[in-house]
Amino acid sequence: MDLKFKFNANEFAKLNGITPSALRKRRLSGKLEGQYIKKGSDYFYTPSLGHRPNNDEFTLNNSRSKPRRRNVSGSDTRYHKVRNGHQFKLTNDLRQLARINKRLDEEGIAEITDDIIEVAQQRKREKKLKRQQELDQQLSHKNYGRWVNCNNRGYKDVQTKWRPLYEQPRDEYQRYIDENDLKPKIREIY
Repeated sequence: MDLKFKFNANEFAKLNGITPSALRKRRLSGKLEGQYIKKGSDYFYTPSLGHRPNNDEFTLNNSRSKPRRRNVSGSDTRYHKVRNGHQFKLTNDLRQLARINKRLDEEGIAEITDDIIEVAQQRKREKKLKRQQELDQQLSHKNYGRWVNCNNRGYKDVQTKWRPLYEQPRDEYQRYIDENDLKPKIREIY
């Protein structure tokens, strides 16, 4: 084997932080001219020929996921970067307090703190609903006029105080109501 071409395809791909398939595609497209030789059915590669700006700097592990930050001290926390950071902080503080008291093991702490958060969220919802009902009651006392509602549910008889221009003879039913003072009480609507 040549001392100049000392890396096989897998080694050279790892060195450059790419897959062997990507290395093959680069070789076939002509991007690695002069950096490889073929011996039998195998290809052997040499490190880069010249000094290029990013010759030594390449990324071996190009993962898009962020590493988890566990066991971070209180001064290094980044709760302000999270949408509900105050809730994460509260959960972690409750878990830490329970661990300090050493009353429960890790599984018990995880279960109890989740229940506590659910109860707190339920209380918050109830307070919001109560506050909304109070506001609705305050707003309902003011009456600035309404649209005419043609729905007569709840009204037994709707009459106006207008008199007809020409008196009409009263029938038997109307005379009975007048004689016995059985006129329905009209509910006034404002």
